[in-house]
Amino acid sequence: MTDTKPSVFGSALNKGKKPEDKRSVDMKKVDAVAEGQGFVSRESHRRRNYVGPSQQLNVKLPQNIYDRFTKFCDENELTFRKGIEQLLDETGR
Repeated sequence: MTDTKPSVFGSALNKGKKPEDKRSVDMKKVDAVAEGQGFVSRESHRRRNYVGPSQQLNVKLPQNIYDRFTKFCDENELTFRKGIEQLLDETGR
């Protein structure tokens, strides 16, 4: 007599059982349990700061100018992008 182990994929365990209909699962309950366990949704979310097509700008600055710019942005609660935009607007360009 041979000992057969159940498949690691569960096919032996599901013999004679119908697969659960996914539409019958209450996703609100699933989300509530997941939230209670600290799981974070993987669903894509549009970034709040989305501005459309953009270009990358990398700039090396002397430390004192970098510090002045970051201080300006921090004091005005601006992102770097918004800080550059505000400075350009103030110069009329």
